[in-house]
Amino acid sequence: MRNWEIVLIIVNFGLLYGVLIRRQKAGSTIRSLWPLFLGYTMVAGQIIIEGMSWRMIPAYFTIVLLTVYFYMGRNKVMRRKWSSVATQFVLFTIFLIISLIPPLVFPVFSLPEPTGDYSVGTVDYHWVDKNRTETSGDDSSAKRELMVKIWYPASAETEKPFNYYLDDVPEVRDTLAKQFNLPPFTMNHFDFVQTHSITDSVLSQVQEPYPVLLFSHGFGVHRNQNIFQVEELASHGYIVVSIEHTYYAGVTTFPDGRTVELIEKDQDISTAVMDAIMPIWTADASFVLDQLEILNKQDNRFSGKLDLERVGMFGHSFGGANAYQMLMKDKRVIAAIDMDGGLFGEPLPENGVGKPFFLMTADSTRNGETVNKLLDSYSDQELIQLMGMNKEALQQYMDEIEARFLKSVVGGGLSIVIPNAGHHSFTDSSLYSPLLLTKNENPMYNHQVINEFTLAFFNQHLKSADESILTQLGQKYPEVDFTVNQ
Repeated sequence: MRNWEIVLIIVNFGLLYGVLIRRQKAGSTIRSLWPLFLGYTMVAGQIIIEGMSWRMIPAYFTIVLLTVYFYMGRNKVMRRKWSSVATQFVLFTIFLIISLIPPLVFPVFSLPEPTGDYSVGTVDYHWVDKNRTETSGDDSSAKRELMVKIWYPASAETEKPFNYYLDDVPEVRDTLAKQFNLPPFTMNHFDFVQTHSITDSVLSQVQEPYPVLLFSHGFGVHRNQNIFQVEELASHGYIVVSIEHTYYAGVTTFPDGRTVELIEKDQDISTAVMDAIMPIWTADASFVLDQLEILNKQDNRFSGKLDLERVGMFGHSFGGANAYQMLMKDKRVIAAIDMDGGLFGEPLPENGVGKPFFLMTADSTRNGETVNKLLDSYSDQELIQLMGMNKEALQQYMDEIEARFLKSVVGGGLSIVIPNAGHHSFTDSSLYSPLLLTKNENPMYNHQVINEFTLAFFNQHLKSADESILTQLGQKYPEVDFTVNQ
């Protein structure tokens, strides 16, 4: 909850309880109406300072209750019945609980403040790959188009206001609501969530060129899904390039206003189907690297500022698998992190990828007992409707995913397993609502762990930092089981 939302609820419900206990009514003088003036002032003040939100509608309604209570029966002389007072007290308490639920379940969440020395700037690009035909759309002559967002170290002299979370892609709000089976208005409070980055701010000249990191989102999500992580990396001197995989993101909006939604996917999520999709994503990433080479020569902001000899990649879910495939296939990527992503695409090398690789997973992903309990909670028919597989086929699928996890880190790959974490703990969405959290999950703690290990890994392999830092983090967080795999 925002500060003035908290103050509004405390003050206005305090007024309600106060007038009830004192049985205060409107008197003959304007002075007797001070609780009403204060109540209306609190509502107006919160709206003016922080902005009106649907989440606060029950709390705004306190001024109506105050007004009704002040004027209803004020000229009647009635004996005070404590049973009536107790009933009203209970009703006010129920109303208080109702008023607290929306702002607590749909909070205006705060992103962690970046810890690096740099301010953070952002800019969006729209790139068209003229060498690839778009195979997912209706137009057989269309070329593959991508939206890309870049976060970069910015000059501290910039005094523009911080961006809002979905300020540049408002269509994502409706998509998120659809994914959670909620009405679109329930995501309007995202308009109040501020980031720590500024659009089109001046690139810092403190260091040049800067190492580059590619980010690949999860299936059906969007390029803004990991702001908690990309801002942290940019603040420490990385240029972070987030690719939005058109038709595989929840929604993509192009500069001319065209909107492309997530392609309707087959219910069959077998490894063979997912393997077949991966070449599209790796081709996207390779194309973006090609465009960055052009940007490094021709763009006023980034010309000569991108160190394309020091390129890493990280991703979540299917995007994490993309990062591994790029590490394996594209010599320009020299280190990669997969965050809770099954290893889809071309077969994994028997002796390891031969480059620095870090696998981060949630304990709920790797815990066979948890998976079995989840499968047992559905009938075969329900699983076929949801996943396109019966229980036996889905168990085989999960076993194959685990086998690929183990194979990916052979030959010196690093791994951690984060306790009390779920698949979406590696994204901003764990901040969206407490309803989305895994049991006992602390999203701020999980984000801190992810950021510290991510930064240490890329610092070691792209900035030649002391390799002992990762070992020290393993000792700092023994619960994550940091492992150098043989």
